Amino acid sequence: MMKYSRAYVALSEKSRNFAAKTKKHTAMNKLYTLLLAGAATLGAQAQAPVTYVLDPAMGEAVPLIVADENPDFDIRTLATSAHHKAPAKATEYQNFTLEENQYIVGNFTDDFYWNFGSVPFEGETLVGAVIYSTTYKKLKNARALGIRFCLPQDYDDGNGNIQKVDEVEVVRVTLHDHTIDGVMREATPRTIEKGWNYVKFKTPQELDPEGMFMSYTYMQTKSPTCYGICNWPDPAPGGFYTYLYNSDAGKWMWSDFCSYGYGAVCIQLIVEADPLPDYDIVPTAVNNQPTAVGIEGEAAVYFTSNSKKDIENFEYTIAVGDKSVTRTAELPAPIKAGVDQQAAYYMTLPAVDEYGTYDASITLNKVNGEELAEPATLNFKQDVYTRLVQRRTVVEEFTGTGCGNCPRGWAGMEYLKEHYPDTFIGIAVHQYNNSDPMYCARYGGLGLSAAPSCKIDRKTTADPYYGVDNTGIHNAVEYYSSIAPAVDVTVEGTFSEDKSKVACTANVEWLTDTGKYTVAYVLTADGLTGKGAWLQQNYYASNSASNVLPEMPEFKEFFAGGEYGKAAVELVYNDAMIGSSYSTTGSNLTKALGTSKHTAGEQLSNSYTCSISVGAACKAVLDYDNIYVVALILDSNGQIVNAARSKVAETDGINSVLAPTTTDSTTYDLSGRRTSANGKGIYVVGGKKVIK
Repeated sequence: MMKYSRAYVALSEKSRNFAAKTKKHTAMNKLYTLLLAGAATLGAQAQAPVTYVLDPAMGEAVPLIVADENPDFDIRTLATSAHHKAPAKATEYQNFTLEENQYIVGNFTDDFYWNFGSVPFEGETLVGAVIYSTTYKKLKNARALGIRFCLPQDYDDGNGNIQKVDEVEVVRVTLHDHTIDGVMREATPRTIEKGWNYVKFKTPQELDPEGMFMSYTYMQTKSPTCYGICNWPDPAPGGFYTYLYNSDAGKWMWSDFCSYGYGAVCIQLIVEADPLPDYDIVPTAVNNQPTAVGIEGEAAVYFTSNSKKDIENFEYTIAVGDKSVTRTAELPAPIKAGVDQQAAYYMTLPAVDEYGTYDASITLNKVNGEELAEPATLNFKQDVYTRLVQRRTVVEEFTGTGCGNCPRGWAGMEYLKEHYPDTFIGIAVHQYNNSDPMYCARYGGLGLSAAPSCKIDRKTTADPYYGVDNTGIHNAVEYYSSIAPAVDVTVEGTFSEDKSKVACTANVEWLTDTGKYTVAYVLTADGLTGKGAWLQQNYYASNSASNVLPEMPEFKEFFAGGEYGKAAVELVYNDAMIGSSYSTTGSNLTKALGTSKHTAGEQLSNSYTCSISVGAACKAVLDYDNIYVVALILDSNGQIVNAARSKVAETDGINSVLAPTTTDSTTYDLSGRRTSANGKGIYVVGGKKVIK
């Protein structure tokens, strides 16, 4: 996988407003492992409260607190390379040896690090992480002997990008309780080697039964060429904390950068405890997606191991209802011996003959050919639908012509429109500035205040270019589009005679038994452009291109020398919201979709007439051949479970369809599905529309 180096910058809540001062954003490695973690992880990452953003834009530079000295710590070098695996039993690492019954404990126990960075000022920088007691709960009579942390090395990515680390000095190592509401300041200033370092506690520390917080402080001596922070890209429950001054709160406080998708800091404990059993591995979580009758399901099953020996294979039984299968998993890489070792394995679920929600389970029977004394079982639920249909993922972007950072969002949305025409539905909500010709007040409250930002299926908040985890918005769209929806939907729209309104109709089919859904309608327009107030403000124009994701190069054109490298840019706007079924207060005005309970195979229609609600300047440039109606199917939590989009038709009521052009007599309905055409309606036969 590709690595990206980056600079870490502390920004206050005000300065992180994307529509104000921020002029750049950072790129992380392509963390597609987030897809394994599922929608819950995506949502948790996006919705966690955040005080600071890591960003190359220069934020508020303030000195950090000065530590008191404490002679209780003896600092010595562990290794000069950060590319070794975690040391096994009795493996020598210069003057450090992991002895019998000693273990590495942390959010990650691999010695490989992915990214590194610095703060934009000179001075002391505190970096830390939480280790929750669940990580070491299997250890008996455990105590911490020391702490390990990683400082960046000289780095060459092979593409001419070279980072040099100069004059890094670690001045404090901290170990205190998990509440992180204060700082225990202890220091023995001494220069530390690049790579992994070991600090031995002169007095071993008892492990807190509720969790531990550990940190180190490094001296930032040459910004930004001195990089003192190493991290893994994957988010971790223990967070990635830095101790910074929050100008909004008016105080020093720990801020969790992990909540913005920046992974976990490279910091660990060396723990001594009673011996582990040979094999102690249990399934802990299942990320399974719905499937359909007669179709095998897929699931990523997560395991936690606290075993004395490496695990090369295991036998398991996976069951859905009364169907089960037993297989042996030969692992592509062993699950290493040690504490709280995490692993995931893809499994195929047996197919069943009827739709419904089934009790399912995964049971481990043997490990490395040895039967487990107590087989470990995890129960879960598996949804089986009547059939599988394509889900269309909706990205609602909060944007505006007056937002100087919104070219980033424009680039992301245009990329999605071009590369995912069948699975992406974009809605650009121009509500950032009311001087925007596309400003439209009639829309549901998305709860977004920073621009550009977006909601994905109203489940996840993300950046419309960098996405949830800074690897690109397309990764999240691909993930959500892969989840089978519980309902199928098509939509039709017809102009009124004066084209000021659109009569919208959604046709919904249930693919399983579900509860209540509602429909919301949105009108969007493509190809909007103009002069004057139409010009998009662009903060990137004075900067050299940076932090452009390789998969999404369109953003590069907004920097100096690019096609759009001007402070005010003439753009063509697509997917602009121009009307909806929402009131100006955010209430959806459509009627409820049926009753509170629905069964598989049920079909219902819902209708509403939407007004085109933009101002005269926008109406004057509307291309009525490029206006679309979108139907959003919303569950009881207000989240989008599926959606459809269709071009608005003239007053004859015949819509454009997605059915393929053909010369045979095959019949399709207006969603492009084969049908027998037994009922009244509009069909496509031999490539032509037929009214029956």
